[in-house]
Amino acid sequence: MAHADNLDMALLHDHVDIDQKVASGNYKWDLRSPEFIPAFVAEHDLGPFPAMQARLHEVVELGGFGYPSTSAFTRMAEAFSGWSSRRHGWAPDPALIVPNTSVVQGVWSCIEAFTEPSAAVVLTPPIYFPFNNIGATTGRRTVDWPLLRGEDGWHYDMNFLTHLLATDPDIQILLLCHPHNPTGRVLTVDELTEIVKLATEHDVLIISDEIHADFTYPGARHVPLATLPGAADCTVTVTSGIKTFAIGGLRTSVTSFANPALFDQYRRIPENLLGSSSRLGFEAATIGWEQGDHWVDQLVDLFDRHRHHLASRLADQLPELNFHLPQSTFLAWLDLSAYGPGDRPGRWLRGQCGIDCKDGPLFGQGGTDHARMTFGTSTVMLDEIIDRLVAGLDGGKVS
Repeated sequence: MAHADNLDMALLHDHVDIDQKVASGNYKWDLRSPEFIPAFVAEHDLGPFPAMQARLHEVVELGGFGYPSTSAFTRMAEAFSGWSSRRHGWAPDPALIVPNTSVVQGVWSCIEAFTEPSAAVVLTPPIYFPFNNIGATTGRRTVDWPLLRGEDGWHYDMNFLTHLLATDPDIQILLLCHPHNPTGRVLTVDELTEIVKLATEHDVLIISDEIHADFTYPGARHVPLATLPGAADCTVTVTSGIKTFAIGGLRTSVTSFANPALFDQYRRIPENLLGSSSRLGFEAATIGWEQGDHWVDQLVDLFDRHRHHLASRLADQLPELNFHLPQSTFLAWLDLSAYGPGDRPGRWLRGQCGIDCKDGPLFGQGGTDHARMTFGTSTVMLDEIIDRLVAGLDGGKVS
């Protein structure tokens, strides 16, 4: 088995080979590249962790394409628990972890397990855009708890959440992006404590999507929701290594419980709704969570520099483009309102600058005139992205 104590395996290479990305058939790097630089997917360009790739080569050479064994899942669950303990101070019980194909599937299966058809689900827009499909696909009503924008970034209005839960008895789930996608906001301990208190008072389950937790930067701290006093009885954590290690195509995530009764209730829904991670996904996630600490430390340091570099250059060269420094994620939530980008800001930015970004209105309230842009790439590529922004937008402010 490959081990990360080999120096070469532990090095992060700040480089993107565009030809290789395109040839690999990656959804992000399709044939529009490099005419349009792809910055629309929340996937970084510097993976995978080399030890993962080495292990998958071994499995392929062995012809290991059958169903994953029970022991393979057990090892992955133990690896996740160890990773979470080392990185975030929470050691979830491997026996209370269920594998899924994706965090989205984890969320949808929780809605099936823990709500009635008449239930309402609270969202926090602007929110990871697939979550806005919950109402249409499950029949549940969605209720917005919108983030508020201030001079120093985006904020949660705790008074409004108090009002929502007090006045809408049908609310059964609060879905958190923790850390928040697309704004990069990290909830504080005091805010999390208040959310748990309110959820407990109103018998609301919190689904905590912590997929971006590994990318939390100095000045903020990710606190797993399940570690808060009283949270175990009202929290389900859904997460994955796909953002950390850039392995989205391997279809592997975990749904983790801190309360056995919630775990048992979840397991009572039809097993086919829970999905199953692939054999290669098990292998890759296990290696990443067992061996990837040093590599991820380098990656987080790089993206920390990138967020500051992006903020500095935009402030100097495009002061009309409003951008709040994210506390987490490798995502920039760009306010293009000074330029009049229309109802498809991401597409407008592609035509204006040759950068493919995600349309902000897809994210719901707070998304008008915004585009989500990924800065999880090489330093050279990031500067090319910024150069294109400057060339395409300089002098383009709407009067």
